[in-house]
Amino acid sequence: MSRHAVVVSESEGTDQTLEQALQRFGYTRVIRAATLVDALVVMDEQGGVDLIVIPIDDVDDMQLATLDRLNRRDRHLGIVATGARADPDLMLRAMRAGIQEFLVRPLVLSDLTVAIERINRRTVSTVTSGQVFAVFGAKGGVGTSTVAVNLAHALTRAFVPGRVAVVDLAVPGGDVRLLLDVRPAYDLGDLARKIDRVDADLLQSVMAPATDDLWVLAAPERPEADEELDANVATAVLQQLRRAFDYSVIDCEHRLNDRTLAALDGADRIVLLTELKVPALRAAQRTLAIFRRLGYPNEKLGVVVNRYQSGDVISPAEAADVLKADIYFRLPNDYRTCSQASTDGVPVGAGFPDSKLAAAYLQLAQKLGGTSESAGSGRAATNGSRRSLRTIFSRKRS
Repeated sequence: MSRHAVVVSESEGTDQTLEQALQRFGYTRVIRAATLVDALVVMDEQGGVDLIVIPIDDVDDMQLATLDRLNRRDRHLGIVATGARADPDLMLRAMRAGIQEFLVRPLVLSDLTVAIERINRRTVSTVTSGQVFAVFGAKGGVGTSTVAVNLAHALTRAFVPGRVAVVDLAVPGGDVRLLLDVRPAYDLGDLARKIDRVDADLLQSVMAPATDDLWVLAAPERPEADEELDANVATAVLQQLRRAFDYSVIDCEHRLNDRTLAALDGADRIVLLTELKVPALRAAQRTLAIFRRLGYPNEKLGVVVNRYQSGDVISPAEAADVLKADIYFRLPNDYRTCSQASTDGVPVGAGFPDSKLAAAYLQLAQKLGGTSESAGSGRAATNGSRRSLRTIFSRKRS
């Protein structure tokens, strides 16, 4: 199997050692970069990089944070850091940034070989077939938790048999347990305290069944749990979800903190939820700009309009124009059905299986799962207000 590696040139003096080890493990293409900044640019432009070797002595905290995000976003990537000496502080910085291996220069072939072997085993083991969908609200109040729960249930209907998980990352005290009327004995906080030994069995032991095929990983209700659940916890949980479930839906909190970014980085698709209202669309516009700066490809992002009504002042086509992104899907507005399902603690598809809203969630699940190109994402005609909308969305804040 052909692999690609990027080597920062400060590692020169060990070129022969590197070449021998990399060739042995099938790294047929080795790209040289003068600095770490150059290496990150090359990786962004080239794509498909499997390994990066960097001297970490002079890497600053911002660059380490970038490496950490890159490592969490790309499960195939291995990172080897090198240092002039085995400095404990330097090694700790590397470990906290998610760097898997640390070696002292000049490199020894046997040490480098063992390090690459460990990286290969680790990256191969994290590649599984389960898909992860992260639901993120452009602003508060657009129905993120409700959509996450009903999408997860719809996935159990769309793909039978199939195991589906819904994870509540709205910490503390998310609403998933209420929307599904489950009373879990354990929650995500219990898992965080054992994150150093998390595996599929431990994950399953803290999850609560909502239906035969739908399982819930609830958010902790303790306020102090907010500090316990960091990016490493979110990343580890997503890796185990892929092993244990066919589909996983993450109910993301509105804050773009490290935990949320880890979930968004690790997801296969991001469902960006908005409404056809100026405040929500303006928030979606800002969020999309952030996502693009984070390097998320367009195919990873899906803008979903919640509570859609044909009489909305802003049409889907106009929204797509101001967002510079297609509307991936529209969920119809059915307040009575949605409110009753939430009060009863059941998904719409279970309590009201014949409703238009249940059918829409099923279509969205099928489209995300790759079995349907539903018409739910089609554009409606504009209503003549395009010029005024452009004025609103291009207006700078005073």
